[in-house]
Amino acid sequence: MVSDILKGRGKFSAEWMLVAQKVENSARWVLKPMNFCVNYFGNGKVEITKQGNIKIGRITMQRKGGDGGRKTAQMLQFKLNPAELFEV
Repeated sequence: MVSDILKGRGKFSAEWMLVAQKVENSARWVLKPMNFCVNYFGNGKVEITKQGNIKIGRITMQRKGGDGGRKTAQMLQFKLNPAELFEV
């Protein structure tokens, strides 16, 4: 599941993750192999938070909501902090 979220499937699946960050006049970037990222973000406990979200390692999954009752409000969204890759 984590591989599908981050990497995708098929001909256009990602092999690398590039994270770029610009703060005022300084910029930095990091390029990591996608398999490293899948392991880094996906490894850890699977748990349900107090708000009813599901955490898979460092990835949070929640119902999208907030779309004024449109059908898209029933979709899922996945959240992670790509800036963590600067520290590993």
